Amino acid sequence: MLCLASTTEPGTRLDHRSSRGFSLIELLVAMLVIGILVGFAIPRYREYKRRYYLTTMVSDLRNLATTEEAYWNITGTYSTDLQQIQYSSSPRVAISMVSADTLGWAAKASYAGDSASCAIYYGNAPVLPPATLKNVIGCTP
Repeated sequence: MLCLASTTEPGTRLDHRSSRGFSLIELLVAMLVIGILVGFAIPRYREYKRRYYLTTMVSDLRNLATTEEAYWNITGTYSTDLQQIQYSSSPRVAISMVSADTLGWAAKASYAGDSASCAIYYGNAPVLPPATLKNVIGCTP
């Protein structure tokens, strides 16, 4: 009896395509495609996080400005004590009051884990970089 390798029946050892699973090449191609997609996604994710940090700091400084004005309407002066004016910032946002008196105030915000910062000054308070215009919040890029 003569056995030819080209006439294999399904289920025999010589039939490689009938086995289950993926070949090594198919798996490598799939991993390559996933790697390329991740390579595009990571920079966008970092940019979204950075915008979130900046938006949170700007929002907190706006809320601080409103709180300071309300405090000034009651007492006739601004305060550097955030507890005295009953102000609390968002989680992971640190607000530091640089100066405050009867004529103006200045504050800076930073986000834990990020190098960006935002600032605002109001009234006769000294210019506080990155804010360069009075009453306008400025942030580092």
